[in-house]
Amino acid sequence: MEFNRLYAYYKKKLSFNQNLTGLFIKLGLNSIFGILIYFSIDILYVYQDKIFLLLLVAVFVMISFLVELTWENKELGKLKKKEKIYAQDFIELNHEYQEALKNIKARDEFLSIVSHELKTPLTVMLLKLHSELNNIKNASLAKFSVHELMEVLKNSEKQIKRLTIMINDLLDVSLITTGRMDLQLTDTDLVKITKQVSMSFSEVLKKEKYKVKITAKSPVSGKWDKVRIEQVITNLFSNAIKYGGGKPIDIQILKSWGSAKFIIKDRGMGIAASDQKVVFDLFRRSSGNSEHKNGLGVGLFISSQIVKMHGGNIKVTSTPVRGTNFTIELPLKRS
Repeated sequence: MEFNRLYAYYKKKLSFNQNLTGLFIKLGLNSIFGILIYFSIDILYVYQDKIFLLLLVAVFVMISFLVELTWENKELGKLKKKEKIYAQDFIELNHEYQEALKNIKARDEFLSIVSHELKTPLTVMLLKLHSELNNIKNASLAKFSVHELMEVLKNSEKQIKRLTIMINDLLDVSLITTGRMDLQLTDTDLVKITKQVSMSFSEVLKKEKYKVKITAKSPVSGKWDKVRIEQVITNLFSNAIKYGGGKPIDIQILKSWGSAKFIIKDRGMGIAASDQKVVFDLFRRSSGNSEHKNGLGVGLFISSQIVKMHGGNIKVTSTPVRGTNFTIELPLKRS
């Protein structure tokens, strides 16, 4: 609404300038016309010919009209051109303003999610620890359960690991947005890293009954940051498990035209077309099934930025209910 009022004000101002310019033009032309009439009267005294005078006046009137019309059209054209430029500027500003509002809203939602995701595990962990402390203080040794204490400690360890991952993600977002993330480039084999990541998920894969197939004809090596590339593959692997619905996961690694390609395919719930456009954006979360919306939802943003820092690119293709493909391309040689 503010932009609309501002646009209306400047449009009115342009219209006023146009009318003012036209007034000055008319005033100037009428003055010239008056001077011409004065000289025409002098000519009449010399020639004493009324017909000649009338013709002369008619010619002067026509010239005055044509000159006035020409000037008006010229000024009107200039003003319309300016108005068009200003209108386009206001449309662009309004678009940027609306985008800024969306980003602010998304950021506020993200901060709300962060506070919830950090607070919930801490609350659960503190309650269970507090309960066990009370049991240790008040229960006799005969009734004390070591097994129950071990379960609480295991759960606490799990929650602490989860919190550590989220805090590290937040630190990575901060490093990326402030341009302070540095890469330590070393000779890195993409196939070897992928197999290591797969092994780290072995318990989860066994529990969820996933089958993972890694296809690679030979080692695919390049000058990359080993830790960061492992982080990217871990994020994509984690997403495939989270959204894959227990169906097979296929990974293909190959060389193609001076680049390394990493393709991971699941056969899960898929990503809606509207979400695919913003899936790598910061402060954006998929509008899919709410039961999967745990965590901060910044993994794909971090992954995309790490890939871009290596001079590569990442893209997604997906069909709802049929699955999702993530493809990473990394240059084998950095320019």
